[in-house]
Amino acid sequence: MAGRGRSMAIVAMAAAVLLGGCQQVRDALGGPTDAQMLAAVSLTDDDVAPEATLEPYPDGNVVVGQTSLDLCYGSFPSEDLRVGRQQVGVGDASGEAWVSSEAILYSHPEQAEQAMAELEAAVRDCPSTAVAPPQDDRDPLVWQFDDAPDPSWPDQPGVVRQAYAFTVTGMDGQARSGTATYLQRGRMILALYATPADASQSTLRNSPDAARFTEVMARRLMAIPMASLRTPNPVAPVDDPNDVSA
Repeated sequence: MAGRGRSMAIVAMAAAVLLGGCQQVRDALGGPTDAQMLAAVSLTDDDVAPEATLEPYPDGNVVVGQTSLDLCYGSFPSEDLRVGRQQVGVGDASGEAWVSSEAILYSHPEQAEQAMAELEAAVRDCPSTAVAPPQDDRDPLVWQFDDAPDPSWPDQPGVVRQAYAFTVTGMDGQARSGTATYLQRGRMILALYATPADASQSTLRNSPDAARFTEVMARRLMAIPMASLRTPNPVAPVDDPNDVSA
């Protein structure tokens, strides 16, 4: 029970509120497991605006059979290199606005870097015509990528960022717009999705804009000990509540 209590305490401290708490995260994460790191950078109930709802994705922590990267339905061999993921979403009361965080872990930093390079290639090589998805249960889409939304956003030391604004149009002519922002540090990628681009204003506490939302989530990623972002740690912490070296 002591081990379980300590693990819960670490996760609770790690899931800091949207507009602060980075030092508490840093203090709590002495040597977190992969699962604790995924939870530490993900959206939580504390982030949710009034009238909005936190909704974990079905199989949001499952890797096998689940897709993480799909811009322009490109080729992403790095999907086979993932060792963990956690995706949760927040929707507003009207169902018109939605944001999501997806934390993705790989075994080594080079694999996360490979995934970021694959994202760049998928956008660069995206055709102007409809693209068929690799999954049979999804429909072809026309992808249009607009100017990147982040030229004026602050950079975070040690965090590599790619941000894309896009509109997808189905075969029925219906279109929807959104953004996808990918933050990479070590062997983790933290993906932030918003539909539409300003969805954070109605779904997240204190109505942050997209730049502030990304900045705070990047700080959560920065609060993870870098040593833990170099090699996997799937093993639960030891039972000693005073031992933070797991």
